[in-house]
Amino acid sequence: MNNYVYLKVEGYTNRFIRKCYEAKISLHQIDYLNDQEMIVKINLKDYKNCKKINYYSKVRIIKYEGLKGVKLHLSKYAFTYLMLILCFALMDVITSYIVRIDIIHENSHLRELIKEELASQGIERFRLAKDFEQLEIIKNNIIDNNQTKLEWLSITRYGMIYVIRAEERIITEIKQEEGYAHLVSTKDALITEVFHTAGDALVRSGDFVRRGDILISGELKVYDEVKDHVLATGEIFGNVWYESEINIPLDYEKKIATGRQRFNLSLNNRIFFRNKYQHFEQTRIRTIRVLGVRISYYFEEEYEIIIGRYTLEEAEKIALAKVGEAMQNRLGSTGRIVEKKVLKKEEINSTINMSVFIVANQLISQRLFYTPGSDANDSANSD
Repeated sequence: MNNYVYLKVEGYTNRFIRKCYEAKISLHQIDYLNDQEMIVKINLKDYKNCKKINYYSKVRIIKYEGLKGVKLHLSKYAFTYLMLILCFALMDVITSYIVRIDIIHENSHLRELIKEELASQGIERFRLAKDFEQLEIIKNNIIDNNQTKLEWLSITRYGMIYVIRAEERIITEIKQEEGYAHLVSTKDALITEVFHTAGDALVRSGDFVRRGDILISGELKVYDEVKDHVLATGEIFGNVWYESEINIPLDYEKKIATGRQRFNLSLNNRIFFRNKYQHFEQTRIRTIRVLGVRISYYFEEEYEIIIGRYTLEEAEKIALAKVGEAMQNRLGSTGRIVEKKVLKKEEINSTINMSVFIVANQLISQRLFYTPGSDANDSANSD
């Protein structure tokens, strides 16, 4: 690394320039302050010779540049930086302890139970805080140990405080359903699977049904004569057809992490080191207050913004993935996507518009209560 110095030259400025030229000393920058004063930038190794041959002028160093300048700056402010590092190290140690644990629940017995469980897992006041993975393990252990009492538990750290929220598990007896009901189709579909434990199955795999068709009847017949009525139970799955429209912009922006980062400080939102990167995100932020001053220290992680354009094939893959994700969320755990196919696509104003055909296998049966001898079905009370 080249080291440079900025010199302030007072008096005989023209002679100074001439003497440097004759001695083959490069002047990398000249800034005139007035007729008798100027600031010049030279290589550090030329400083002694420059000062020797320009004894008529008053020459002094006002600034270093390069490794030498960094060393001098650190040497001058070493104690200040040392104190800052020690303060932050001390603050980091202090703020790593938990001083309060708040358990939020209206049931005092449940609060006491959670407090005892936390203590057994090493979470108490004036003990070091756990990291996120440890808290997840502890949370799961507490739930596993109290499956009949706890439905849900969360442990959140706010600085030096743990906030515990819980939901009590209330076990209720399953009410036995009464009455008579058919299982009817909620969709136009092609039957793929039939499971039934009560009632008369009227369909089988491979049958096509319309919405409202009876799949499993609650009427038990012998030679076309109704002999009894039951609450039809079971599940019928079928392939259902959907069509979805989606628009995908072909132009996109993407953030790409460069891997470069640096440490920075802020005092009451005043940044200690000026911005080094054009695009960056603040991560691992830690904040404390000392005598009314809010001190934050964090890392700046640089990223680049890449502007690109999808090909039609890439846009089609993205569209199919988004449509599939939305459809799967709609189907939930009782359905799955069997097939996805683009029916048509067109590009308009750098946007590709697509029509996607989807085949989904899903639960299509729904209970429909009825009264024997009555034509009216109780669809309002169906599942």
